[in-house]
Formats: sequence, C-alpha cells, structure tokens
Amino acid sequence: MISSKTWVFDMLRELGLFLAASPRSRLWQLQNLRELDAERLDDIGVTPAEAWQGRRTESAPASSRGTAATARYSEAARAGAM
Repeated sequence: MISSKTWVFDMLRELGLFLAASPRSRLWQLQNLRELDAERLDDIGVTPAEAWQGRRTESAPASSRGTAATARYSEAARAGAM
C-alpha cells in the first residue's frame, strides 16, 4: 500500500517540476539530452540511441575518443591554459 502512495507522490512531484520547467525535472533533463548533438553526447559518454531511449544499455561502450583527449585536457588545465 505504501509503495502505491509513493508512486503517486513521485508522479505528482515530477508533473509539478515539469510544469514549472525546473532543471530538476527528469523529463526536462531527458528532453535536453535528446537535443544534444553526437559530439556532445560522446563527450559525456552517451550514444544517440541511449539518449533517445532515456537509459544506458548494459554493455555501454566506452567513449570513442579514448583517454588521449582527457590526458591532453588535464595537462593543459594543470599548466593553467584553461
């Protein structure tokens, strides 16, 4: 019985957040995620299919950029370039 009340409360809360255009709304977050281009999705490690589906796959691939871009960024940040 408690779980059904919790579910109803969660749905009402999400509806209120969505209608208020709150950045905490999962629906608004999903909408913004779907609007990102492929390069931005790759930056955060999400494929376009996962963004459209709204959940990660169990065998989510690693970023195609590898660690070279991360290493370059961290070296530049340590050098004060960023």
